[in-house]
Amino acid sequence: MKQERDELKSLVEELYERCRSFDDEFCSRQISQEKWSVKEIFGHLVDSAANNYQRFIRLQEEKELSFPGYSPDWVKQIPYNSYPYAPLLSLWKEYNLLLCHIFSNLDPASLGNVWTTPDGDLSLEFLVRDYISHLKLHINHLEQRIRELEAG
Repeated sequence: MKQERDELKSLVEELYERCRSFDDEFCSRQISQEKWSVKEIFGHLVDSAANNYQRFIRLQEEKELSFPGYSPDWVKQIPYNSYPYAPLLSLWKEYNLLLCHIFSNLDPASLGNVWTTPDGDLSLEFLVRDYISHLKLHINHLEQRIRELEAG
């Protein structure tokens, strides 16, 4: 999973550099109730890292597990807009760098171990790759939000 580690590390470092100079006010700004702020997007990505950390570790110990999911509503429950931006961004970066380290050290024999979901089984290998796909989706989401905030 070295390729996945390298890809994740590159994505994280590039996004961190792109976003680290933003101020708290800019990142808290809501365009509308339906659209997440920059802080809320990073908060959701912290939620994702925290949930997937458990999956990446525990699925190396067991061949089959069932985990609860998590809801995008966590963004409102936590409320990320009242949390300082710089520590939130740092937490997101460091959590993902830890995941890179985990990817480097995944037991290859465990890659076929599965998370049993109502929609079917998902292998550890799939979850690692899907984590990166999910991050890319939200990087695009974040870039769109930044453009909207800068325009208006």
